[in-house]
Amino acid sequence: MTSGERPSTSGVLGHELSGSGRTRVLITNDWLCDTSTWDAARPYLNRERFTFVFADLRGYGRSRGLGGEFTVSEAASDVLALADALGWARFAVVGHSMSALVALHLAQHHAARIERAVVLTPPPPSGFGADEEMIAASRALALADDATRAKALEQRFGSRLSAGWTSYKLSAWRSRAEPAAAAGYVRMFAADGLPNPGTPITVPLLAITGEQDMPPMRSNAVAQSLGPLCGELTVTPLADCGHYPMQEAPPLTVALVERFLAADPGATRGTRGSRGSRPDER
Repeated sequence: MTSGERPSTSGVLGHELSGSGRTRVLITNDWLCDTSTWDAARPYLNRERFTFVFADLRGYGRSRGLGGEFTVSEAASDVLALADALGWARFAVVGHSMSALVALHLAQHHAARIERAVVLTPPPPSGFGADEEMIAASRALALADDATRAKALEQRFGSRLSAGWTSYKLSAWRSRAEPAAAAGYVRMFAADGLPNPGTPITVPLLAITGEQDMPPMRSNAVAQSLGPLCGELTVTPLADCGHYPMQEAPPLTVALVERFLAADPGATRGTRGSRGSRPDER
């Protein structure tokens, strides 16, 4: 454990602090892994301008011992409780994949606390619309043995990413995510989505999409689903990325996030529902 790491205690999410800057940023994890998904990007972080806290949701990483209901509302409450424990009255929040819903919920209902929000490869605000059979299949995968999980990873990512990456992801999934927790979160992103999907978002929001990701998480779909909710939305598509920009294009992802959080005018192009500009067009 590093000097900045804090395991879960008294129900507060396990987390790691990094940096000493004035801009405070809380980062949460995806379905398959804890916030170690960001490890490849961390060497590029500006720790003088920002203070980052990598927070693992219930059942993941430093919070593996925490059970719960595994809902958007619970996770958002956990994030606020952690911010309170850190003494953070206001902060930026970054969500990836399933935890993008947590970031969106916080931006909807706690604008007084959230300065800016970033979502990477976000699911639709209303969830993916999965039926009970599809939910059961995803839950079974969360509880499955490594051979079954490996086959699923290969089917989704094997055509683009290396066999070594698939093996790494399989190992991280097993070691850093509690199977029962991963199964518990399925309904959140597969069917339920946000508790109030139509509630407006008034804080500035950046969505980073991978154009090699599943169609509902590509830029056009994200702009259409988030645009009507947001007063200030920038959607930045990464043409050669899939679901894991922080692993597939680490320095670029960090640059996009930090410029937006620092309110760099070059990072806030785009208007309500716009796609912004591609990095290679700038």
